[in-house]
Amino acid sequence: MNSWANVTAGGRPPKRAKADAVAASNTNWETLLVHTAKQGMHDATHVREHDAVLQRVVLFPASHQVCTHLQESGRFFAADCKNKSEQSSPHLFIWAALIATVGNLPVLTDEQKQILLQHASEMDSPQKLAQSVFVCRLKKAWAKDTLKLTFSTAPSLENLANVICTVLAANGGTVKHGVPPRGVHERAIAKILVEMGEYSSV
Repeated sequence: MNSWANVTAGGRPPKRAKADAVAASNTNWETLLVHTAKQGMHDATHVREHDAVLQRVVLFPASHQVCTHLQESGRFFAADCKNKSEQSSPHLFIWAALIATVGNLPVLTDEQKQILLQHASEMDSPQKLAQSVFVCRLKKAWAKDTLKLTFSTAPSLENLANVICTVLAANGGTVKHGVPPRGVHERAIAKILVEMGEYSSV
């Protein structure tokens, strides 16, 4: 008796009550995780819809000269960063390389070339360019041996962006339109929710 005489007046809780509390806690966690996953799916859908409006996407074979030149520019930027305490956004340097590369592609009209040259001459500093170019990057696409160019600009460069896409399409690029497909993590979450009966795959 001495071994348990100092127990509080309420005594030990019944094992059944403790088991019920654990089960309720597990249910709450499961509910929270389901709602969090659903919110993540909702947010991911909106992000993809916004990307479709705000960004231009062009696909290339990995060996395409546009990819080669932009990758060289990226490596130069990375090496240059080691020697400077401050550096502008890498997106701006990739954009500058893109303009120079597009201006030297074989299928290009004189009018298109003039538009590209005019833009290059007007943007005489990274600070000025940063006001109208927000994203410009090259990364691996889902398909094997394919790279994806993504860029986003201010409305003032809408005509230039159209010219770039037109020239790239005429020189082997594939301009993508519409809402992009779900990413790998979004698909995995959707699959789990569907199996739980908590989500429609449509």
